[in-house]
Amino acid sequence: MSYLLEQYWGWMLLAGILGLLVGWLASQTAPHVRWVAGWLHAALWIFAVGVVVALLKLLPGRAGLWLESALLLFAAYLVGCWLGAWIRAMLAADAATSAAGSSPATRAAVTDAAGIGSRPLVMERPTGTLDNLKLISGVGHKNEAVLHELGIYRFSQIAQWTDPQVHWIEHYFSFPGRVEREDWRGQARILAQGIETEFAKRVRRGEVDTSED
Repeated sequence: MSYLLEQYWGWMLLAGILGLLVGWLASQTAPHVRWVAGWLHAALWIFAVGVVVALLKLLPGRAGLWLESALLLFAAYLVGCWLGAWIRAMLAADAATSAAGSSPATRAAVTDAAGIGSRPLVMERPTGTLDNLKLISGVGHKNEAVLHELGIYRFSQIAQWTDPQVHWIEHYFSFPGRVEREDWRGQARILAQGIETEFAKRVRRGEVDTSED
């Protein structure tokens, strides 16, 4: 075996590089990843059978030598395939972690680039008392905090959202259709005029748990 390693190390290197490229290219999407995993699983069974045949010397003479040579090259190729797919998966995981941990502005830029509506206009945090966005049915304490992170502090801002901006907000919060269904804009228009809705009155009376600070 050591003789074969010395004799074919160059070919093994080429086989490994080829496997690296194949593993990298074939793991671009989830379906490709599943295909690579299935193919490698079958290839490992074939390789195991070949190793058993080689160890038991079932192929004598030159045929056995060819089998051992093929097994070495095949092993280098399989290692390359696995390494290529693993490297791509690690890079993809790092990119996903960076995107998830980025600031709201960065995530907004990524969302805009994907063509999901358009981000609502933002403002600097006002001095003094902020509008209590929890008076809008559907906002709640947690959603209000996220709106503040996005630079949204006033009822008037929400009241002026366009349809693309509503689409963006719904995508950002991961609840499609909810802003339109709960009529955040309509509620905000009323509240911006100093008129309290029935829900706002319930919030002020402390009857809405999700609106408690």
